[in-house]
Amino acid sequence: MLFFMKNMIRFFIAGLLTIALAGCEKDNITNAYINQNPDRLDKVSHEFKEALASSPTGWVMMVKSSLSQDVYTPIVLKFDTLTNKVNVTTVYGVTASTDSFFRIANGTGSPQLIFTTGSIMSSLYRIGIQASDITDHIYNVVSVSPDTLAIRGYRSGRVYTPEGGVIYKMFKRPADWSWADAGIKFDMTSADFRANLDNVTGELKVENLLSSTEKVLAFRLISLPANTNNSLRSYDPFSISRNIGTGGFAPMNYFYIEQYQKTPYLNTTTMVRSAPTQGHNAVSIYPFTSNGTNNANTNANATALKNRLETHYLIFKNQTRTGNNVKMEFEAYDQKGKVALRAFYDNLL
Repeated sequence: MLFFMKNMIRFFIAGLLTIALAGCEKDNITNAYINQNPDRLDKVSHEFKEALASSPTGWVMMVKSSLSQDVYTPIVLKFDTLTNKVNVTTVYGVTASTDSFFRIANGTGSPQLIFTTGSIMSSLYRIGIQASDITDHIYNVVSVSPDTLAIRGYRSGRVYTPEGGVIYKMFKRPADWSWADAGIKFDMTSADFRANLDNVTGELKVENLLSSTEKVLAFRLISLPANTNNSLRSYDPFSISRNIGTGGFAPMNYFYIEQYQKTPYLNTTTMVRSAPTQGHNAVSIYPFTSNGTNNANTNANATALKNRLETHYLIFKNQTRTGNNVKMEFEAYDQKGKVALRAFYDNLL
């Protein structure tokens, strides 16, 4: 009798598990389920396309660079679902005037977001981890909601590497990110912008909100003549001459930053010169690939600057002018797009 009762209990539990698994099966979007329900994939693709169009100022990907531990790089993607054009804005350079495109395709098990080659998105994939952890120009759509779009790189690295890269949870561009609007406001090529700023030694106060630390730098910006700028362009890692398949950026404009740390004092007042790039309303501190003594020094000085600032970019927020006084505010972001670092420049301190 006891044996009979134990068997009955086992059969009862097994039956419950079977019912539970059958009930859950509808929620698992497997390849077999998609094959049996092809309209489901079309529905998700349509929802994804509608979501892309729902943010007129764009969606944001926060990507990780090997240049920084805690500061992430923002990429603002503004999709036009009628023309399949995408405008890409980031801190590494100014976006070229040429069109970039995207398309949504039905992949195996999920829709896919695909960016065309020669765009900034494919450039970041080509450049590698120093620029970002982007590993493909093709992304599987993981989930769709009104405020978050999760996408995942189809490959985890170069050709022949396993599938499945980083999952990016894209969010709608914050309303106060006016730096990502069209138009360049931080412009070291403009005489008006450089007035009372070019080659003037001021102070830059840097506040790291993640570590609750602060430092003050003696700081000056210096514009460059055309021949020096053209020479630095020859080392640009984002140019097609350096990396086949890159593109999407206008020709880079460089300038000098000279600085030393005033507080906490480091027992030196020697200015260290670096050559950052002018990004889209940003200072991009991107080390060059070493190639000879001069370039190696340029690379080392860029690395020293980003280490001192504890960020590989500074996004320009605003400039205030009162007579000869010029004040500027910058910031950098964490993985969720929150402010991780602030910097305040004053030319008369």
